[in-house]
Amino acid sequence: MSQPTDIFVLRLLTVKKSPMDTVKWSNLPKELWPIIGKFLHSRIDVLRFRSVCSIWRSSRPPFQRPPAPPRPALRFSPAAAGEAKSEALLFQSTTYRMESLTDDDRCCSSQSKPWLMQLEEDLNSGEMRLLHPVTNSPLRYSPNSTSMVFNLLDFRLVELRKSHGLKFGKNNVDLKSVHKLVVMPCDHLGFGDECVMFMLYNEGKLGFARFGDEKLTHVDEQNSHYDDIIVYKDQCYVVDKWGTISWVSSALQVIQFSPPLCGFGGRKYLVECRDDLYVVDQFFEKVTQQSNIVGTPFLDNELLWWHYHKMRSDAESIDFKAYKLDQEWGKWVDVKDMGDDIFILSNDGSFSVSAKEFAGVKGNCIFFTESALTTGRLYPCVFNLEDGLFSKASLRCPQMVHPPSSWLSPD
Repeated sequence: MSQPTDIFVLRLLTVKKSPMDTVKWSNLPKELWPIIGKFLHSRIDVLRFRSVCSIWRSSRPPFQRPPAPPRPALRFSPAAAGEAKSEALLFQSTTYRMESLTDDDRCCSSQSKPWLMQLEEDLNSGEMRLLHPVTNSPLRYSPNSTSMVFNLLDFRLVELRKSHGLKFGKNNVDLKSVHKLVVMPCDHLGFGDECVMFMLYNEGKLGFARFGDEKLTHVDEQNSHYDDIIVYKDQCYVVDKWGTISWVSSALQVIQFSPPLCGFGGRKYLVECRDDLYVVDQFFEKVTQQSNIVGTPFLDNELLWWHYHKMRSDAESIDFKAYKLDQEWGKWVDVKDMGDDIFILSNDGSFSVSAKEFAGVKGNCIFFTESALTTGRLYPCVFNLEDGLFSKASLRCPQMVHPPSSWLSPD
């Protein structure tokens, strides 16, 4: 897990003169500042570093946003297949652990306690917006707020992960026909300087595309029942509905990596935690009958896939089970106690955090998203693996998922 950049800088700056004394930052040699500045890689870290004083500002040039990757040439129909297709744009989201550096509760909801924050960026325009870290819903202005103060310089941000998604550029609407998406860096799988994407689409098919391809390549014609996809140790891994993990070779062959889990849940999730691979099996109260659109070639018929996606999301969760893959012996281990670890089954990919990094939060639980039957609004929930109880995240872990400012609301 990443270490806060400013903590690293502080350690460099704390030069001991005696057990009870340190050198003031202003007295350090100026030659140190350019060296420290080279360790800052995010725009927020560079901005905070340069805002301290003129010496710091002159020792580190402004942040230069890396060039955006070429736009995907894939086009989709936002409604029916007969309508004109629209270009799908690539968005990148970064999830942070956020901690206040001030005790001013006017600018943060719970003073110095850490919480999760997700920042989404359009890689073409550079526009950003804040999202809920579990539901991925946009945070909106709260009508009850009396303050509009939110200064990123007042916070320490620790990057936890990056994720990607495809959306219609005009209105930032997610593509329901694309379930999960991962972007692989250049030189992955021997494709040279081209960035490539793997995605799960039509609720189970595995697709591949280079940036610039106008059509998806269906990678595995024998299996159209994949539930989740993840980048693990620089490789693309997938899990199917039977709980079998496979990885994709340079020849786009899907190679089995684990034995079948044979879990009887309705949906499987891949989670990386402390360099190990886990599968979380989600059980539903009812199993929705698959629509007759499943298996049809109309990838671009977003209206049909929206209805099918809504049918699946309406099913209520009744249980979760977690399994760890013992890679040495090639077997599954039923996990009853995850200790301080927390699994977050986010809509754009799953990840793990430690409860030790968040105040007032207990481990051994799973965060996930439910949909309100009456309004369809998404809200985060928590499942406790120890007692098997469900609760709303706002009640059990209000600080961890609460918006980072009193004038932001997930509603």
